[in-house]
Amino acid sequence: MPSFSRVFFILLMVFAQGSVFAAMEGRDYAPGTDYSSAWACHGQEKFNWYCEEEVKPVKKPKEAKESTDTPDDSELTKEERAVKELEKIRKDLDAKRALSVVHPTPDNIKAYMAAQKVEIERAAYYADVWRRVLWQNAELNFELKNPMNNSAIRVAKKDRSEKETKTMTDLAKEWGVFFFFRGDCPYCKHMIPTLQWLTREYDMTIMPISMDGSKIEGLPPAVRDNGIAAKLGVDVVPLFVLGNIKTHKMVILGSGVLSLQDFVERIYVLTQTTPGDL
Repeated sequence: MPSFSRVFFILLMVFAQGSVFAAMEGRDYAPGTDYSSAWACHGQEKFNWYCEEEVKPVKKPKEAKESTDTPDDSELTKEERAVKELEKIRKDLDAKRALSVVHPTPDNIKAYMAAQKVEIERAAYYADVWRRVLWQNAELNFELKNPMNNSAIRVAKKDRSEKETKTMTDLAKEWGVFFFFRGDCPYCKHMIPTLQWLTREYDMTIMPISMDGSKIEGLPPAVRDNGIAAKLGVDVVPLFVLGNIKTHKMVILGSGVLSLQDFVERIYVLTQTTPGDL
């Protein structure tokens, strides 16, 4: 039997030889172990001389950056493709115009004129198709409610005048105009002839309301403000309010100097129509 010292020496030589081979092969750990050195656990708490070397985290590969490329035309809707094409046309025309202005050579100006001619022809074609569609689709014809040609305008004005006159005559039976004024207001006195004409033409009752207790000539006797001005928020004069003597409904017509036609139009619009009708 070999002695203990001889066996120990042989094992030591084998171990040393294995370490040399490991170094020659570029390995960074001791043979038969999962750690870099037989002494790597020196000073650590271990079980039967085994220890675990700290595992270094493995770096994950960087994620590919999100693509910022614009989608292909095949992925766009018809509207999106049209917007893109129109933007290209506009930019091209602007570029040619800018070049012709900054460098006004005959070639640059000619190029801009040619591009502009194309756009003028495009606009003319568009306008022609537009009117054809308008003629054949009555629901799109705005002129049915608001005529543009002279003949239709005369008819519309006559019809509107008849409606306004009838409205004024019918309203005069139950409605009157409250006239808020002050004695030192020159515009209030200027309104007297118009209000007199409103009474003569349509039999509309005028009810002057004095804000300062003063009187006014040429109109029915004025009454002192009893708080109605505050309820209506009257802070300027002259102010005109249409009022119903039965229902007590109030409709503010406006302030300042108004003509007879202003009264007729505002009374008709505010009592017989809704926003958008006209």
